Amino acid sequence: MQLHPFPEPDAPELEHYMLYSRGEIAAILGRMGREKTLVTVYTGDNGEFAVTMILSVDPEFDEALLDMPVSPDAQARLLGSRDLVFVIFFDNVKVQFRANLAQAATFEGRAAFRVRLPSQMLRLQRREYFRVRTPITGQAKCLVPISSGNAKYESLPLLNISVGGLAVMNYPQNFELPVGETISNCFLDLPGVGPVNVAFRVVNIYEGDEKSGARRCGCEFVDLTTQARTMVQRYVNRVEAEQRKALGTARAG
Repeated sequence: MQLHPFPEPDAPELEHYMLYSRGEIAAILGRMGREKTLVTVYTGDNGEFAVTMILSVDPEFDEALLDMPVSPDAQARLLGSRDLVFVIFFDNVKVQFRANLAQAATFEGRAAFRVRLPSQMLRLQRREYFRVRTPITGQAKCLVPISSGNAKYESLPLLNISVGGLAVMNYPQNFELPVGETISNCFLDLPGVGPVNVAFRVVNIYEGDEKSGARRCGCEFVDLTTQARTMVQRYVNRVEAEQRKALGTARAG
């Protein structure tokens, strides 16, 4: 899963990344203001947005002041919207929060607008979805059920993985992985970590080697449990550390 500049939809799996501490939220917004971080505010369902910056954060009055956009159209959309979504990339983290109302204000003689401090904030770390290629030696596998009753499994080579999803090599002559289908009761065999029970949805398929008929299937996890997420992240961290060590050894040589 790649982080993009658009607002993230409301989804249960994102609850893990929600911050509810008002003190921490105010502190994060204050840092953004001091470092003059650009803020994108989405003002409607058609993707309209404006770019602004945080000017001041006042926890006592439960408000933040932001720079007013220059465009009159953007100002009208901003002040007329009842669902504002703020998206900021800060310290390699995607931050998102909402406000129901923006009011015109001034700050040190410049046009501004105020919003209430959010009661919750989404913080998606890029590292959470950092995807690693699996090593060829001791390669990880994904065991996929291919018969009713889940009694028989096909072992598919795991090409890459993150806590957002994975890519496997599939051989259609053995069985199909149709796009859009959710496959449950799968097991990841992750060397050094152990078996992990997962479900995933097939998102895309790319044709591979014509001779063997192999296809590369990109998949996203569905309802990944906290324990499974921890184990997958542990494996990603382990592989990344090994790859960085190997790269440093090669450079030193």
